[in-house]
Amino acid sequence: MLLVDSIDNLVNWLAENVCSQIQLKLPDDYRNDSDYDVEFVNPAAFPLYTPGKDRLPPNVPAPIPSVCAQLMEGSDDLIKRQRLLQFRLCLACWNPGEHGGEIYRPRPNSAALGGYSYYRATGETAKTYTRNMNGWRDSFNFADLVLREIENAEYIAGHRLVKEQGIKYGLFTEEGNIWDYYPYWHNWITFTLEAGVTAATPKQYEDFL
Repeated sequence: MLLVDSIDNLVNWLAENVCSQIQLKLPDDYRNDSDYDVEFVNPAAFPLYTPGKDRLPPNVPAPIPSVCAQLMEGSDDLIKRQRLLQFRLCLACWNPGEHGGEIYRPRPNSAALGGYSYYRATGETAKTYTRNMNGWRDSFNFADLVLREIENAEYIAGHRLVKEQGIKYGLFTEEGNIWDYYPYWHNWITFTLEAGVTAATPKQYEDFL
C-alpha cells in the first residue's frame, strides 16, 4: 500500500469511526462568555497538519476540534515484506468554561424514567457562563474514545494494528512543562500499523519479463 493511501485511509477511518461519535464545542474566541450561544460539532480529521482558518476544506467550520494523523516514522523489512508505520494522533479541542447552553436541566415528566426528562436551555436562560480550567476533561474524553476504538480493532484502515508494540499517549510538553494554551487543550496518541510491502521489479530485469 502506498504511503499516501495509508495516511488517507487512516484519516477516513478516524472520521467515520471516531469523530462521528462525539461532539465538542466550536471555538469562538471573540464570544467566549455568556454571549456565546454554545454550538457543538463533530471533530474534523486531518492528514499531517492542522490547517489554518484560511485553508480549511469545504464544510469544516474550524480547525478545532480535530484529530490530526501524522506519520512519524516508517520502516520496510524487504525480507519479510513487512512495512511498519508509526503514527501520532494530535487531538485538540476548545473549552473556556461552562456555558449555560451546555447544561442539561431537569423537567418533571411522569412518563420518563426517574420522573424527570432533561433539556438544554436556550435563549436568555442559556446566557450564563463560568470560566474554569475544566476543558482538559473534554480533551481526555476525546482521547478515551480514540483509545477505545483503536484498542478494540484488529485492523485499522486496511492495516494490522501492531498490538505487541502497545499504544502510548500523553500531553504535549515544552521543557518539561505541559502546554498551557487555554482555552485550547491538546494531547497525543501513538501506535504502529503494519502493511505488506510490494517490491518493484528492478529496471534491469524488465526486458526479461
